[in-house]
Amino acid sequence: MRRSIPMLLIALMVFQTASLLVLDSAEAASGRGGPNDDFRVTKITLGNASDPANEWVQSDQSVIDYLVMGQEIEITVEVQRLGNQFTGRTAMGMIEIVHPIGYVIESYNWTTAELVGQQKSEGSYVWMPMIAHSILNTTTNDLTGGLIVRASVLYSGDTLNDNDVLEQAVPIAIMKDKFDGTTLAAETPTFISGRYPPGGGDATGSGSWQTDTGGPEGTDHWRHSAPGADYPSGAHDRLLHMFFPSGGQCGAIGQLDAGLTNTYQFPVCRKIFFSGEFISTQFYAQTWGSLAAGDNVAFELWRGSGNYNDKTESLVWNFSNGAPSPASGQWTNISWDPQTDWAQIPGLSNPDLFLGGNSYSIGLLFHSDNSGASEGMHVDDFIQFGVSKVADYTLDVDCDNPEAGFSSPPSNTIALHCLVTNNGYSGATVSVYSNVTNLTWMDPAFPSIRIETSNPNDFFSPVIIPSIGAGQTVDVYVNISIPAGAEVQQQTWQVWFKDSGGANSGEKGRVSMNLAVTEQFGVSLTSQTPLLADTLMPSESGLIPVRLQNVGNRDAAYNLVTTFSEDGWSAVVEDETGVSVPNPIVLGKAEVTNLFLNVTADSLATPGIVSFNLRATCPSCGTSLFGADILGRNIEVPILRQASISADQNTYQSAADGVPETVYMSLFNLGNDDEQYALSLGGPHQYILGAQLAGETTAILDAWDGETTLILTLPMPVGLSPAPYYVDVIATNVDDSSVSVTYRINVEILDTAAVGVSDESSDQSFLPGSMDTTDRSFEITNYGNSEDRFTITLDIPEGMVAELIDPVPIGGVATTPVIQTGESWEAKVRFRFLTGADGSRTLGLTATSVNDPT
Repeated sequence: MRRSIPMLLIALMVFQTASLLVLDSAEAASGRGGPNDDFRVTKITLGNASDPANEWVQSDQSVIDYLVMGQEIEITVEVQRLGNQFTGRTAMGMIEIVHPIGYVIESYNWTTAELVGQQKSEGSYVWMPMIAHSILNTTTNDLTGGLIVRASVLYSGDTLNDNDVLEQAVPIAIMKDKFDGTTLAAETPTFISGRYPPGGGDATGSGSWQTDTGGPEGTDHWRHSAPGADYPSGAHDRLLHMFFPSGGQCGAIGQLDAGLTNTYQFPVCRKIFFSGEFISTQFYAQTWGSLAAGDNVAFELWRGSGNYNDKTESLVWNFSNGAPSPASGQWTNISWDPQTDWAQIPGLSNPDLFLGGNSYSIGLLFHSDNSGASEGMHVDDFIQFGVSKVADYTLDVDCDNPEAGFSSPPSNTIALHCLVTNNGYSGATVSVYSNVTNLTWMDPAFPSIRIETSNPNDFFSPVIIPSIGAGQTVDVYVNISIPAGAEVQQQTWQVWFKDSGGANSGEKGRVSMNLAVTEQFGVSLTSQTPLLADTLMPSESGLIPVRLQNVGNRDAAYNLVTTFSEDGWSAVVEDETGVSVPNPIVLGKAEVTNLFLNVTADSLATPGIVSFNLRATCPSCGTSLFGADILGRNIEVPILRQASISADQNTYQSAADGVPETVYMSLFNLGNDDEQYALSLGGPHQYILGAQLAGETTAILDAWDGETTLILTLPMPVGLSPAPYYVDVIATNVDDSSVSVTYRINVEILDTAAVGVSDESSDQSFLPGSMDTTDRSFEITNYGNSEDRFTITLDIPEGMVAELIDPVPIGGVATTPVIQTGESWEAKVRFRFLTGADGSRTLGLTATSVNDPT
């Protein structure tokens, strides 16, 4: 039926169009509409005298009609033409069966007779509901829910439409049995009695349930005792919903009961209730009577073996919970919602799943112990209400679109947010579509519409939304980007939702909006570079690509101006060939130009992030620019580590005479950050020279020419061989050992003559005037840095006679043999004292270098 509805609507539209064309001349002259052309639906009637609808009395004593699944019923709709027009007119009547979810299940239409003012006409339709929709309030026993019978009348000249449609909700029960006994007709659902073991298993007998005359519904009712007798003790008797199969097979809707088949010697099929096909159910009956303590009569859902002690196999609700009247013939309404008790069973993995999704046999259960008994309960009018789990569904689509539509300049994105609710009873797979009437915006290579849902893999129409659960609401975002330079225009933007599940039930909702493109000057400044666009050292330059587009729908002339967060930075706009581009830059609608921003860092830039904004202005536009008129990026200045060492003199000549030389140097921090340097010496001669630095580290030096003085001491060790020497002064950055600077100090050691003569003293006493002589040795050491000979002279004090005996003077000059550097030679002196000498005397011996007599 659903596939026929679009054809029906088309037919109606054609009918209405045709109706508009066949006007008689008088009516064309006087106009149409108003009270004389007002058709209305006055009444909906369910059933007829021979086959009426079932009636239900609510708690406020009002009466409503209800039906049962599979019950055929005639629907009669009365239509009336109002006014006092004497020219007859026909109208089209329609009857639709609508699910509360919102979709049309089936429909029927007819044409009324020609009606003049105040005349009425009827149309009828035979309907057999095949799904249930009824909800019984088990506290008040009020019945609600129902499929909707919608009656409407269509007449092209009717301008008063408030009375054109009339609706009536009709609850549809799952099943109803008048409890007039067991119906023997094949394939007809009925009830039969059977006795079962309480611990589960096949029926063992026919049980105690039997019919009795009278009751509030039909002619008879059921009881579990014989008239005038008490019910049996130790019984576990079921009154079972069943049918007799015509061919011996139960089929898909039943299950063979082997025990009852054996008992009655005829196949008995239990009628199965498939809970997975419903979302709710309630049971109803009327009863009176009383039971002895320990005995009960109950509604029962059972499955498996039917073990009475296992609630997952035997779910019961005792009639005593409904406080039935014990008085004879005082019938009491009782009702039960089994899901309430099912959800309270301990250990269920999903208690909210309706009855666990299981299949059940249904009916009444009489259970008695072996103690006292009584007449028991009388039961009549068994009804099962419920709501079928239908596959079809409708959607509620609630979007935030303005009533007047959207308006926007070019190159702008408009966002539509929709809340989409699945009104159905099962999960729904839905596809989202969207388009705009300007097809040039729908280029698949550059789509203007982006759809965002819970589907992370698809964004362009159509997008399939993962299953929306029953009653669940999901967010859908649809964004449309108006192309740059789009002319002023009026478009229609549509978003619609279609079923993408197995039912393929077509469109489920649509939103249509006006979309106006306004006149606007616009600009777009973009760059493919990331937020950190470049890394530049001080004074270094870099190119940043920039895309400038006129996204408005008017020509414009742009000025590009750059501002930096720090002083000393500069930028020049260049074209792709490196030629500077002067302001203004003139662009037509949607025109694009690719440029470069040549950025030069400050020569004294310090480490850190420097940000800049490139801004586009249009002085000639006379109004503000729409769009991205500012491009902001960052440039990182890394740490520059450089240093230098200088001195007034880096070469020294000196004798190896032990007289120290002090060298003063200046260390400069040439980097852009404060730094500290570790000091060390290098080179192969640092230890020979005995070089030493005054300190191991510098103080922290300021960026850009921070200075400190380095002091190097050279001891000039005695005896150091004449030769060129050097020592390297090394400054290494404390934070980065790869950064260091070396300064070399050159030292030339000259030929150096140096001699040492050992002092001698004597504790011996000498006799003046004695001719005896005494010899003494003096050690002469060559401390020079080359071999040398030395001339020896004596300084003889008064009263002493002395002479050199080694070396022996030659020509009055006494000269030692060659003495190697660092070695010694002993000179010998012979002396005596003259008569009259007294006290102590000092004999001086002088050794003078032959190489350097100075």
